[in-house]
Amino acid sequence: MPGSAERAFDSESLLRSLMENVPGAIYRAANDSNWTTQRVSDEIESITGYPAADFIGGSKQTIVSVTHPDDRAPVEQEIAAALSADRPFALEYRIMHADGGIRWVLERGVKTIDRYGVEWLDGIIFDITERRAAEQLAVERELEALRVAELEASRARIIAAADAARRRIERDLHDGAQQRLVVAALQLRAAERALEPDGDAAALLRAARAELDAGLAELRELARGIHSAVLTDCGLGRAVRALAARSLVPVQVDDAVGQRLPPAVETALYYVVSEAITTSTATPASHATVRLRRRGDSVEVEVADDGRGGADRTRGSGLRGLDDRLGAVNGELELDSPAGGGTRLRARVPIA
Repeated sequence: MPGSAERAFDSESLLRSLMENVPGAIYRAANDSNWTTQRVSDEIESITGYPAADFIGGSKQTIVSVTHPDDRAPVEQEIAAALSADRPFALEYRIMHADGGIRWVLERGVKTIDRYGVEWLDGIIFDITERRAAEQLAVERELEALRVAELEASRARIIAAADAARRRIERDLHDGAQQRLVVAALQLRAAERALEPDGDAAALLRAARAELDAGLAELRELARGIHSAVLTDCGLGRAVRALAARSLVPVQVDDAVGQRLPPAVETALYYVVSEAITTSTATPASHATVRLRRRGDSVEVEVADDGRGGADRTRGSGLRGLDDRLGAVNGELELDSPAGGGTRLRARVPIA
């Protein structure tokens, strides 16, 4: 069997091999107030920027002295508690590099007692700066994703609230002011019939009724512009055909959806068609087409005209507003409007 001298040589050889090959700074420190370093591998220089010789005997540096000031107290408390309980410790903290930078390290250690009864602190220190940076980046990305999700949810809530307000105003106009004006028109018509047809009073009543009828027509148009009751009651296809019927530009509608869609999707696509027809009228175009299609788990609306083109989604609030509306339902908008080449607007919204 090998003698004690041979065993000591083997242990020293193993320790030397570990200190040269393990990717971390292996150390032995005294169990004193400064944990004075007795031995440390050369890897400590790549971690701290100071050579291993500076740490031996605490001649120039100690592990405590390069520990970040804000981390010294918790590090010392954790190590002291582990040593007192005779348990290993593992902790992460910051150190100050010789170049002025900050590095993150993972230190693992345990109290040992040599054959002479002397207590030591044996451990190893790893540079985990890259890992901590990756973790911080992942946290920042997750927080950013949460912020984006909250912004999208907030935008959806704002648009939904605006649409609800539009529906309420349209309903109030229809059930309130519009009905009162209709009653007033009927009363004027009755008064007109009760008077001499050629009298001045009858003429005045006819003029007043004509003005009232014109006002009612404008009020109905205003109510439709605020929110389409046809859209709520009958769905996107019927509402688009109603838009086409009122358009100053002839509009052909090709509806291949044939079913009700989620209300938020119908509303977003309705306003796409409304804005596109308005653009066609302003161009002006001689005709336009509207196509409604299902594409797998999405619905697609395309509006094309033969106007002068040149539409720009960065100018004016109409197309920018469509981006917001479609974004609230995870949709996307494509615009193709070369100068002199007409305008094609395509919106696609997932409905799965």
